[in-house]
Order: sequence, then C-alpha cells, then structure tokens
Amino acid sequence: MAKAIRRIEVEPAENGGHTVTHHFKEEKVKDRHSHSGVSVGYVEPEHHVFGKDEGHEMIAHIANTLSIPKHIPEPGGEKEREEEIEEEGKSEDEGYK
Repeated sequence: MAKAIRRIEVEPAENGGHTVTHHFKEEKVKDRHSHSGVSVGYVEPEHHVFGKDEGHEMIAHIANTLSIPKHIPEPGGEKEREEEIEEEGKSEDEGYK
C-alpha cells in the first residue's frame, strides 16, 4: 500500500538547489496488544535533494508524487484549443507577407 502524503515542504539546500521533504499520514497497523486491535504508526519523512540545475527534475518529482498529470486539458476541450492555435498561426503568417 502506498504511503499517503500529508504535506510536502520545499526548502533551499546548501548546494544551491532545494530539499523536498515528504511528510506522510500516520499508518494504522494491526496490533493484537491494543484495545482496538489497531495502533497508529509514525512514518518517517523522506528527504530528496536536488541540485541548483535540477529545477525541472524537482518539479517533475513533486508532480509525480502528487499524481498531477503532465498535460491538463484547457476548458472548452482540446478541439477548441487546436482551432485557436490554427487561427493564431494564420494571423502570424499574414504578418510576414
């Protein structure tokens, strides 16, 4: 089972880059010694260090961790945006004639 993210922190690192820290929600663990049969377990944060030239990798790492898709369709649908791009291209071409 994947660990559930509680929060992510991004801080400047000594190497000129950034440290990304993942804090996780506590996990419930079966415990035959507890009254409820379940105990809550602390999950250690994970630290990831990115260098000063690794900004894109850091952003991709955060997006992947939070399951943010690489491509987010614009309102109105993909077809409408393709038509806008075609119209923009025609206008730019006319300026070069």
